[in-house]
Amino acid sequence: MKTALLRQVHTILRILAILVLKRRKPKIIAVTGSVAKTSTKEAIWQVLKDDLKIRKSAGNLNTEIGVPLTILGFSKSPSLWFWWPFFLFWAVLRTLCCLLFPCDYPKWLILEMAADKPGDIEYLVSFAKPFVAVVTAVGPTHLEAFQTVEAVAQEKGRLVEALPNDGYAFLNKEDPLVFRMKNRTKARVLFFIPKPNIPLSVASLIGHFFGLSDTKIKERLKKLVSLAGRMRFIERPDGVLIIDDSYNANPLSMEYALKNLNAKAKEIRARRRIAVLGDMLELGDYSAKGHEDIGRLAGKLSDLLLTSGSEALKIAQAGGGRHFENKEALVGFLKKEIKRGDIILVKASRGMRFEEVVKAITSPKGLRKAR
Repeated sequence: MKTALLRQVHTILRILAILVLKRRKPKIIAVTGSVAKTSTKEAIWQVLKDDLKIRKSAGNLNTEIGVPLTILGFSKSPSLWFWWPFFLFWAVLRTLCCLLFPCDYPKWLILEMAADKPGDIEYLVSFAKPFVAVVTAVGPTHLEAFQTVEAVAQEKGRLVEALPNDGYAFLNKEDPLVFRMKNRTKARVLFFIPKPNIPLSVASLIGHFFGLSDTKIKERLKKLVSLAGRMRFIERPDGVLIIDDSYNANPLSMEYALKNLNAKAKEIRARRRIAVLGDMLELGDYSAKGHEDIGRLAGKLSDLLLTSGSEALKIAQAGGGRHFENKEALVGFLKKEIKRGDIILVKASRGMRFEEVVKAITSPKGLRKAR
C-alpha cells in the first residue's frame, strides 16, 4: 500500500473507531504479549460468548488497521491497496448507521493488540482504552525494531498503564517482565500461572472473574477450536499427530511450542517427537543466539530435528539436527521418514511459509479430526 494512503487510512479508521466507541461505550478486553495472543483471545471468547454480548477480533486483526476494523465490525481488510477508497466509503456508511440508528452493538470487545515497533500499543490504547488487560508473556520479538527484550516489555506494558483505576490486569506470574507490570497500574491485578498453557489458564481465570463455574468453563473450553497455524492438532488416519504452529515464530513461542510437543508426546505416548523448524525473522543482532538457544532446546525435546532456512541452520547445528537447503527437500525426506505413532511439530516465522510443509504432510483424505 502506498505510504500516503496508509497514513490516511490510519487517520480515518481511528476517527471512525473513536466515534463508535464514544457512542456505544463497550468495555474492552485487550490481549497482548509475545506468544499465544490469538489463541488466548479465542479461548476467552469461547468461555464468555454464551453469556455476554461480545465480539472478538477476527484472525490477527491486531494492528493500527486491524483494531479499528474490529471496532467497526469488519472481519478482514482489503488485500490490495487500491480497494481501500471503496472500503473506507463503506466504513463511513457503517459508522453513520451505528451512530444515528439503533445498532446491535456488543457490550464487550476482545481486541488483540500487537507491538511490532515502539509506539504501537501506545497508539492503539489512545483510542481503544481497555477495561481488562491481558499480557501473556514477553520475549525477544521484533528486535530489529526494539533492540532489547526490556524495550518490548516497556511497550507491552503500555496496555496495563492505560487501565482505569477500576479496571483489571491479568498478568503472567511466572514471567518476570510481565510480573513487574503490576507496578505500572492502579487497577486491580490478578495473576495466572501458565499451566497447562497460557490460553486455557487465562480463559479459566477470566471465566471465574465473570462468575462462571469450573464445570461450565471446562465444558466450553473442550469446544475450543484452534486456528490454522496456531497450535492446531491434526491427526492423520495412520495415527501420526501433526502440531501445526506454522503461523509465526520467535524464540519464546518456539520454546513454548517445543515444550508443548514434549508434553503432548508424553500424554499420547508417541513413538517419536519430530521438530520441523524454520527461521525466526526480525531478531536483529539477537538472531544467532536466539537460533542457537532454540537448537539446544530442540535437541533435548525432540528425537528428530529437521530445519530449513538460512538462520535455521544454526538450530540444526546446535541441536544435532538435519538441515535442508529448501522446504521441498525437507518435505521429501519427511514424507519417507514419518511412521505410525510419530508426533510432528511444524513452526517458523510467517515469512517462511511453513504452512506449505503442513499441507504437504497432511493427508488430503479422511483426516480423523483437526482440533
